Amino acid sequence: MSGRGGRGGRGGRGGRGGGNTGPAIMLMPPGIRATFMPNPPLGHIAPIRQRRKHPITGIMPHLEQITKELAAPAKDKESSPSSPSPPAKTPRQIQQERKQQKLKEHKESLNPLIEQYRKEQRECGGEFDGMNCYNTLFIGRLAYEVTERKLLREFEAFGPVKDLRIIQNKKNSDDDNALGKSRGYAFVEFEHEEDMKRAYRAADGMRLEGREIIVDVERGHTVPSWLPRRLGGGLGATRVGHKHENYTRPGRFDPSMKPTGPPPMGPPADGMRGGPPPMGGGRGGGGYHQRGGAPPPYGDPGGG
Repeated sequence: MSGRGGRGGRGGRGGRGGGNTGPAIMLMPPGIRATFMPNPPLGHIAPIRQRRKHPITGIMPHLEQITKELAAPAKDKESSPSSPSPPAKTPRQIQQERKQQKLKEHKESLNPLIEQYRKEQRECGGEFDGMNCYNTLFIGRLAYEVTERKLLREFEAFGPVKDLRIIQNKKNSDDDNALGKSRGYAFVEFEHEEDMKRAYRAADGMRLEGREIIVDVERGHTVPSWLPRRLGGGLGATRVGHKHENYTRPGRFDPSMKPTGPPPMGPPADGMRGGPPPMGGGRGGGGYHQRGGAPPPYGDPGGG
């Protein structure tokens, strides 16, 4: 018993059998021992006695000013500095105002160009560069692969053609007569006005090199109120807004026709899947493209 008690007493005297906060910490190196030491006590900070910069006062010092504002007429109230400011503009309103300002500046910059164009219209007398504009048709939406020979072969079916020109870009060279890529439109002059009217009615919407063309009268030198698109005029509705709002049907623009809408949602009424049936009925029926005929005309069917 005395031996066991002696061991316990020895452990107590040595300090190694107790907790880990005894002399074992003192045997560690100074750098490691510092991590186990408590932080220094926080310094004393005096409490805040006064939080407000200015003392709270009553309404009596301002009573005289309030009575003057209530007795002033409406005009003085509007001009007084204490009147409420107008409501702030939203970002959308600011964007709309900037857009309107840019549009106004653009229209003002076009005024001298429009005056010059009107002057050229009055001086031309219905002729331009040797062509009689009253017997001339405008051909638009041409494929870039269409040549003058191909276009002449298609329009000679309506009558004798006097002149035909596909408008092309000029090459970046010293030669002014050097021409480059087609710009996608042309002018066809007929010998007789009746042939021009016949082509105006029948050729509109005709497919050339995989694209439906648009056929219209030459308006730049025959219609006094006409303006090209670069000067804020033009016809058509291909760039009205969203793709579902634009007019994408072949041929001339007809305001009475509704714009091309989005595709119908859900299955068709007959319950078939995979889209509408092919044009012309079954497999062997075929549409007007397979039969070799021209598509039905769109737009104004009347003559020029």
